[in-house]
Amino acid sequence: MRSPVIAQAGLAAQTLTLTAIFMLALSYANGFATLPTELDRPQRCQLERTYKMIGYNCANLNLKEIPQWLKSNLEIFDLSFNRIRDLDAQSFARYESVKYLYLFENMIQNIEEGTFSTLSNLEAIDLSYNALKSIPLELFQLPVLRNLYVGHNALTELEAELTNLQKPVKAPLQVLSLADCRLQRLPDFGILPDLWQLNISSNPMKELTLEQFSPMCNLKSLELNNTQIPICPCQVLTAELVLRRTKIMYPPLYCIPLTASEQNICNSEVGKEINPGKVADFHQCMEVRNSRKLDIEAKSTWMKISAVAVGCILVFAFVLYCLHRRNAKHMKTKRKRTAKQDINRVMVPQPQPPVDPATENSKCDKLLSDCD
Repeated sequence: MRSPVIAQAGLAAQTLTLTAIFMLALSYANGFATLPTELDRPQRCQLERTYKMIGYNCANLNLKEIPQWLKSNLEIFDLSFNRIRDLDAQSFARYESVKYLYLFENMIQNIEEGTFSTLSNLEAIDLSYNALKSIPLELFQLPVLRNLYVGHNALTELEAELTNLQKPVKAPLQVLSLADCRLQRLPDFGILPDLWQLNISSNPMKELTLEQFSPMCNLKSLELNNTQIPICPCQVLTAELVLRRTKIMYPPLYCIPLTASEQNICNSEVGKEINPGKVADFHQCMEVRNSRKLDIEAKSTWMKISAVAVGCILVFAFVLYCLHRRNAKHMKTKRKRTAKQDINRVMVPQPQPPVDPATENSKCDKLLSDCD
């Protein structure tokens, strides 16, 4: 028999277990459930299909390097919340089909040259929340890269690296996030005619003028909150960008002019010295956009002309087909009618002319004389 002490200890353990289960159930019921434990975390990359694209979810697996045993035709690659520090030319060499690459919340410090140069299908990449000091310049030469997120990195070497950037860039960037990157001024990436969304918030920028946005003639949305731009330059910049139909997202209150007199004072204080180079950048940006627009219109016109021509050919062919069918039907009917007439001509006996008795008797007499 068990001693009373052991029995009481077992009863206490059961009570604690039931209490823990009850508290856990109560926390879930009240919406205060804890994060998944190490046992609940998946131990390997999960194959997923999103919008008919093959993808792998390798997030939060404590990975230190890029896994190389996955399907090479993957298009979505999520490697976020891992412990990756270094990337080299072999990291994505076998994943040339990837379109969306997520590397945020890692420890990436070093990216070897040529790491992303083979990703010709890459459309979006997120390198936020890492330990980068610059942006790999090869990303700006990818032919279809539209979204680039590098926020929350200390990009202290970016300005020096941009002197080696090949301009104009080939990447048709549309969305660029540089939030909280310790930038002192707006980086010069050259002409960006497709860029419509830019985030430069939480950077210690003190000098920011309209001229710096000249290469971005298609800019529609700008975030510049939590910067150190002085009041008057910020008000002038905000007013000018609004005239360009650029929406300032969450602007600081001191950047919004309250009265017309206040705006005039700021304009006179800031002044408007025009930089010919920046004006040329704006005109070049507009020329690129206009040429693309003309190309699109020309292609659309040729498509319409081709469609009309093909339609006319199809209509003409249909008319010829209908005429051919009608003639064939007419000839078939005519043949049937002719054949029917021939059959009637053969089957119906022809009436014999009446025989003259005198002629018949003369024939008989001639036959008898011949017999004699």
